[in-house]
Amino acid sequence: MAARTDVTAAGNFLIPNGTFFVELLIFLIVLGVIWFFVVPPIRKVLAEREARVDATTADNKEAKETFAEAEARYQSGLEKARAEAADIRNTARAEGRAILEELRSEAQEEADRIVAESAAQLRAEADQVAAELRQEVEPLAESLAERVSGVNGQRAGSSSGRQRGQASS
Repeated sequence: MAARTDVTAAGNFLIPNGTFFVELLIFLIVLGVIWFFVVPPIRKVLAEREARVDATTADNKEAKETFAEAEARYQSGLEKARAEAADIRNTARAEGRAILEELRSEAQEEADRIVAESAAQLRAEADQVAAELRQEVEPLAESLAERVSGVNGQRAGSSSGRQRGQASS
């Protein structure tokens, strides 16, 4: 019966034999090689990748903050430039109005001067015409006064009689 036990023991799959232990030993050696030679570089690459992701995240955050600051500076500069442009426009408008008022006053002064010169020239011409008329009217008035008063009436009557007589003949 003893032989039979060997036969039955060899056929029982629940009892480990030498092949199992050899396979277990080879598995542990491969596991050790993978654990010591393959896993560390992979962990190193994963750690570097994680560090790059963290650095990229930090850079993105810093870039967003920098962009926000730059945008704020841009907006404040833009507002400042707009305010300055508005001040310049208002100053230019005020200067334009002042220049326009100055030109208007100069034009008004020039017009007043021209009107005064024209009035003075017209007065001078009127005085000159009045003097010429006095010179021309004075002899006519004297001759008319003589004719009306009769001082020179005899000559005037005889001349007119002669003229009438000559006109009748």
